[in-house]
Amino acid sequence: MCLLLALVGCASVQELRDRRIAENQALFDSFPAEIQEQVRQGQVEVGFNADMVRLAWGPPDQVFTRTSRDRHATVWGYTRVRHYPYTDRMSIPVYFLDSEGRRHISFHSVWINSETREEYTVARVEFVAGRVSAFEQLQTDDGYGF
Repeated sequence: MCLLLALVGCASVQELRDRRIAENQALFDSFPAEIQEQVRQGQVEVGFNADMVRLAWGPPDQVFTRTSRDRHATVWGYTRVRHYPYTDRMSIPVYFLDSEGRRHISFHSVWINSETREEYTVARVEFVAGRVSAFEQLQTDDGYGF
C-alpha cells in the first residue's frame, strides 16, 4: 500500500489524467472527438458536463453550492498545497539530579526542523443544470496553476 501511495505521489498530472481516462474508457469513448482531445490535454470548456471535467481535472477537492437571486449553481474547487520548510532554534528544559539528589532544571538550545503548510485554490468550476457555466484558473508566472 505504501508503495502504491508513493507511486501515485510521483505520478505527473498527465499520468493521472491518462489513468482516469483508461479507467473510464467507455465513458471517454462516448465523447465527441474534439472533446476527447480537450480532455486529454486537461482543458475544461463551458458546456462540459461533470464527467468531462472529472476526467480532465479529476474529482474536486471541495464542492460548494452557490445561490443567487436568479440561479442555483454547484461549484467544484480544486486546491494544491505548498510546503515551506524551515529550521528554528528553541530552548528545551532538561531535568537532572545533583550529587545530593536535588532536582534541577537547565535549558538547552536545540535546532528543530518544521514546516508550514498552505492550501490554496487553483481552479473553480461552476455548474448550472449539470453543465459548466463558468470556470476560473489561478494564473501564475509560468502559466496556470492547474
